[in-house]
Formats: sequence, C-alpha cells, structure tokens
Amino acid sequence: MSSKKTKRSYAEVTAEHLDRLSAIAGEDHEFFTRPDGRPEFAGRRVAVVLAQGGASHFLDGQGGVKDFDVWTFYAALPGVAFPAKRNRHVDFGPSEFGRQRYDFAAAKNQAELGRFRRWDQFRGRRVDLLMRDLPVQPDATPRQVVQALRDWLKAGAASAARRPPSSYYLAQKAVVMIDPKRRRGEVVWPATR
Repeated sequence: MSSKKTKRSYAEVTAEHLDRLSAIAGEDHEFFTRPDGRPEFAGRRVAVVLAQGGASHFLDGQGGVKDFDVWTFYAALPGVAFPAKRNRHVDFGPSEFGRQRYDFAAAKNQAELGRFRRWDQFRGRRVDLLMRDLPVQPDATPRQVVQALRDWLKAGAASAARRPPSSYYLAQKAVVMIDPKRRRGEVVWPATR
C-alpha cells in the first residue's frame, strides 16, 4: 500500500481492483436509490463499467491511472428523465495506486480549488461515479445491455456537436465491464465485433 502522491500510478489494475470498484459502485447505487433519493431506479441497474484511462490501463498497462471513472447504467424508465448531471467523487482507499497529486495553482476557479482541496484529503485515488440510462428493459440480457452500451458509445464517437455528449469522451478510450460479475473484465469498447 502506498500513500505517495503522484500525477498517475502505473501499478497494475487487477481483478481485485475491479472487485473493489464494484463494491464502491454498489454503495453508490444504494445511496442513489435510497428512499429520499431515486428509489424508482432500485431494480433497474443493468451494468457498471470502468471507463477512460483506468480501463485503458487495465488493458495495456501503459497510460497509468490518474483516477477511476466508474459508470453505472440503468434501464430507462419510460417518461422519466434520468438525472444526467448526477455524479459523485469518493475515495478508493489505500492501495498500491497511492494518491493523486493536485496542482492547486492550476485550479480554474474557487469551486475547482475547493474540490482539489477536498480530494487531496483522500487516502487513495479518486473514484468518479457517474450514471446514465440505456434504452433497455430491467431484465435485458447482458448481451442486449452490452449492445445498447456499444450503440450509445458509437453514437457518441460519431458526434460532431459543438459540445459533444459524454459518450463522445468515453468512446475515446476503453470501456471494461465491472458488473454483472460474470462479465467482469470483459472489454465492452472498443467493440471487437
């Protein structure tokens, strides 16, 4: 375990780390669907993935880990808008990844500086928890969920919008399945078929 602060960690991302990220995402799901939160999504979680740099590093061990981007996907609820801007930042905890070094002088504004100071207190790497819904049923098969996720990423990758959607940015790097557990470690993106 390391508490050393670095911009990136080049420690290997293992199956055990995916297990830890699954537990963190599970806690976040419980928080999100609590009675005074969004309980209508409690039985609609269909996938959890590791995205961006963490996923790419899991696959090739080359780019390092600055933080972990974990996305939870829910089956869309007809007629209910999903809280697309919802995201949280939590502590991975002590590990061989150490802690992220923040450049306070590079903060763009006071709000960002406040976030940097808060995250600097973490004992491990930051985990960014984000969510979206997918056009699938809650009982969709894993294959259907993966296809819906790939379609979402493909549409994002093709976006020419001035302000691209989040799927555009996710499609720039790898996406690896965390949950369901039996698919943990499977490459979702780039699609191999």
